[in-house]
Amino acid sequence: MRISTQMLQQGALRGLGNTLALLARSQEEAVTGRRVRTVSDDPIDASQIMRMAAHLRDIEQYRRNSAVAGTRLSTEDVVLTTARDLLARARNLALSGATQSPGDPLRQAAITEIRQIREQLISLGNTRVGNEYIFGGTSTAEPPFRADGTYVGDDTVRQAEIDDHVMLDTNHTGGTLFGGALQALDGVLGELQSGTQDSILRRLGDLSTAEQQALSAQTEVGSRLREIEMTGGHLARRAANFSDRCEALRDVDPTEASVKVIAAQTALERAYAVVGRVLSTNILDYLK
Repeated sequence: MRISTQMLQQGALRGLGNTLALLARSQEEAVTGRRVRTVSDDPIDASQIMRMAAHLRDIEQYRRNSAVAGTRLSTEDVVLTTARDLLARARNLALSGATQSPGDPLRQAAITEIRQIREQLISLGNTRVGNEYIFGGTSTAEPPFRADGTYVGDDTVRQAEIDDHVMLDTNHTGGTLFGGALQALDGVLGELQSGTQDSILRRLGDLSTAEQQALSAQTEVGSRLREIEMTGGHLARRAANFSDRCEALRDVDPTEASVKVIAAQTALERAYAVVGRVLSTNILDYLK
């Protein structure tokens, strides 16, 4: 097949256009530091980058979930410490009041303070984090305890996903934490008002049980907080790994980018020279 001058021109111009495009791409890579910016740049690597970006978004959501769960659990830990101290104080008051007669001022003072302790426990049961009551189960908009100590929340334990398929309980419900303690205080108060030393002492066991329940719940809270901390370490390592892999696929080495720009500029100079020779040949042919 005879190659015409027009075909040579078209080939030279196509080569020039490709070289210009290569230079533009090389310059953009050098400026942005990115090798893959759209799927068309490299469909296979772009697909991997999108998958890893999705993993990174999931990890960030798990971190947010963990932060919220950690705040709730840390608050519960403080509440439980305070509740245990209050129950221990009530037990000591009941013990000292048991040796006095029902009308004795010391017993009456013990009754007054234990009533105050009861009110404080109800207040603790209505603890909020932000705008949420944390001990009402899924009922978070209204106080779970009424002023008389009646629990009006539900018994649903809230959970948070802190990693792939890893669900963590983020609270105990108020009925579980404070129900037994309030009943124990009511029993002690009733005996202090009219009971005997023996009947009061028998009620002290209920207070001890309530303290032990609070301690057990606090142990669970501590275990959950440790799980959040350990999981956070795993998430951080996975995030770093995904980020490194994304950068390796997406980003270009600065030195390599500079070399590519220089090579593209050199190729463009050659392309211009070729186009120039082809066009000058065509003009000479025209003048013959």
